[in-house]
Amino acid sequence: MDHCVGLIRDAVRETLAFLAPVACAGCGEPDVSVCASCRTALPGSILTRTVSGVTVYSAVPYAGTAKRMLLALKRDGRVDAAPVLGGWLSDAVEAALDDATGESIELAAVPASRASRRTRGFVPVHLIVRRAGFTAPRVLSWARRPRDQIGLGRVERRENLTGAVTARGAARRRFIIVDDVVTTGATLDECIRALRQAGAEIVACATVASTPKHTATPTEKQCVTTPVAGATVYEKA
Repeated sequence: MDHCVGLIRDAVRETLAFLAPVACAGCGEPDVSVCASCRTALPGSILTRTVSGVTVYSAVPYAGTAKRMLLALKRDGRVDAAPVLGGWLSDAVEAALDDATGESIELAAVPASRASRRTRGFVPVHLIVRRAGFTAPRVLSWARRPRDQIGLGRVERRENLTGAVTARGAARRRFIIVDDVVTTGATLDECIRALRQAGAEIVACATVASTPKHTATPTEKQCVTTPVAGATVYEKA
């Protein structure tokens, strides 16, 4: 029932967003929710990095058009940007699946806090996952409320999140963890820990965007891979 209510709520928001006078969520062009230029702003390759030994696949750098569209969704409630963001997430997931082995791979979305859900009325990553054409069972949740991450450094973020996430019903299942953006990797790291502790296998992580300054480090070189169409989130040969 809650899932159906969420779908109806999303549909109403997107309809209102399209009917009301808007400007492009990516560049501000008037009278269009997302202009043609921003819709095709995706570069031809996928960014990758590693968190806790797991490859993270990201469709775009968290800058320019992608950053503005994600902020428009998360801060301004611009749900009309979600289909484009979902398309980008789909490319990242498909790239992860192309490099994966085995079968029965599911998505697990990074959990949203109750405060965030109440403030926005929706969960950005869940909406993006649906617009990507996937489903993500809610196996991850917050075991405790961490401090606000804004202003915290890499080490502080990891310390703040350690033990904050829990997983249930994940034993002997295989997951790609999905989120909207990866910065220091602390949140993904904690989700990886929680799922592994619950007996799950982490195949990969996938995000819409990756913060450029964290995409490559002296010990973690940036590399790219080309996404392959036709992969499925449930069965990967």
